[in-house]
Amino acid sequence: MEQNNFEKRNLILAIVVSAAILFAADTIFPRKNVPVTTPRKTAVTAPQAPAQNSPVSLNAENVIAAKAASEAYAPQQILTREEAVDKFAHVPLKTPSLSGSIRLKGARLDNLSLIKYRETLAKDSPNIVLFAPVETAFPYFAEFGWVTSEPGISLPGAETVWQTDDKELTDKKQITLTWDNGEGLKFFRQISVDENYMFKVADRVENYGKKPVTLFNYGLVGRTNVPPVQRGAVHEGMVGYLGGSLKEMNYEKIAKEGQATFKTTGGWTGITDKYWMAVLAFDQQAQNVFVKFSENETPNGRHYQADYLMPPVVVAPGGAVHTSAHLFAGAKEVKLIDAYEKTLGIERFDLTIDFGWYYFLTKPFFFILSYFYSLFGNMGLAILFFAFLLRLAMFPIANKSFENMAKMKKLQPKIEELQEKYADDRMRLSEETMNLYKKEKVNPAAGCLPLLIQIPVFFSLYKVLYFSLELRQAPFYGWIQDLSAPDPTSVFTLFGLLNWPIPAALNIGVWPVLMGLTMWIQQQMNPKTPNKTQNMMLAAMPWVMMFLLGHLASGLVIYWTWSNILSIAQQYALKFKRKKANGKA
Repeated sequence: MEQNNFEKRNLILAIVVSAAILFAADTIFPRKNVPVTTPRKTAVTAPQAPAQNSPVSLNAENVIAAKAASEAYAPQQILTREEAVDKFAHVPLKTPSLSGSIRLKGARLDNLSLIKYRETLAKDSPNIVLFAPVETAFPYFAEFGWVTSEPGISLPGAETVWQTDDKELTDKKQITLTWDNGEGLKFFRQISVDENYMFKVADRVENYGKKPVTLFNYGLVGRTNVPPVQRGAVHEGMVGYLGGSLKEMNYEKIAKEGQATFKTTGGWTGITDKYWMAVLAFDQQAQNVFVKFSENETPNGRHYQADYLMPPVVVAPGGAVHTSAHLFAGAKEVKLIDAYEKTLGIERFDLTIDFGWYYFLTKPFFFILSYFYSLFGNMGLAILFFAFLLRLAMFPIANKSFENMAKMKKLQPKIEELQEKYADDRMRLSEETMNLYKKEKVNPAAGCLPLLIQIPVFFSLYKVLYFSLELRQAPFYGWIQDLSAPDPTSVFTLFGLLNWPIPAALNIGVWPVLMGLTMWIQQQMNPKTPNKTQNMMLAAMPWVMMFLLGHLASGLVIYWTWSNILSIAQQYALKFKRKKANGKA
């Protein structure tokens, strides 16, 4: 039925509009630090508490959950990062990709900068800071250690000052930390790092006492007062590959639920941002590893934490135990992460990057764009060439669609005649319309097929352009100096000539206007529907989409605009070919 076909068209239109609104909301409505209005969950402690300086809480099942004491995150005075580092002894850290230090008090990695990445495009822009000490406004760090359920055993904790003779940690030289509890237990920690972002932490405990000791090894990454993030298409917050599946909890969800616990054999856990992450990979063969995502209130703000607890080990008198784990702290570079998955055997480590529902499209798209980027040296040109190839791949389908729409447009006068003739008989109108379509061999729904194909393609490409580090701060030409940011121009201020305040929604640049214009031109080349209301909605769509999508990454807007231009050129070429075939050209 003709009516059903138009209902299908409306449905597809609604899908596209909904997607556009969703995408636009990612950029237009940034997420602030998440306020918590639900009652707070408190840790359930066992009758026998651990040592005072031990970062531990015991649940009702006597399973130890590695968790730093809240006082460790509550400095009396907020310091700058430099002041906090100078306050305590640190071992400097320097590699081709990282700079920072390791704090000897608590043996924490709490000072880390990514020297290949800067905050802004300014020449004097500081490097991206990933980790910062607890005395700062936005603490973020990684910690490893031991806990026990046995009373009266001193273990290294947040206040423990470790000893070392090593002067610096580099990608060529590891460091060794030691601590003796004075009661028969001696702790050793070797920390190494490669030329990129992967740390290896190897712990060893020697028992010189007369009694066996049961210990649990743990690792954690924690941050307090998360900087404002945008509600985007890429997951930010807690993440882990646990029990054979991906586990994700954003900051809002963990703030509502308080915590989530898992048991797993192998895997990894951590905290991820849009471009950066801190992820712990423990023994991939270890069984019954206890993992927890948690959010807790501290005097200085909300503390978010991902931690793991290994199964118990018994250190016999005169014996020793050892364990090791890896920490990735750095930029989410796809090729590098894939390499770590293979070389270190970290199961599904590639899922630390959020490729989305269309994983099978998104990841290949990324590698294709990366390859074109290496050829052209400009990500914008890579996007344009990629769009051209996509259009070329869908050329046969698009041609059939355009041919069908041309026939539809030619039939428009006859359809209008039928509408006037059977205005009071909807059933007869539908029947006669369908007979006309059959006679002329026209399928009114054929134009929807390219759109249906393009929806997953658009979602996947949006995902790639949103999370891709290659796109971040990548210039195009002219005024576009960052393809990951919206077009900085504004047509409503005449590109800065008029100094008057305008709503953020009206701050539309040149490329979004070009996108809306090309959509409008494309629309004029298509046949109108019999429904006047629907025609009015369709007429408004290009300009609605311009405002909705105009605040997305300029790389995506450029892709859409260029794709529209290719579609217009294809339609004109087909029109010319048809006229020539009819002897009119």
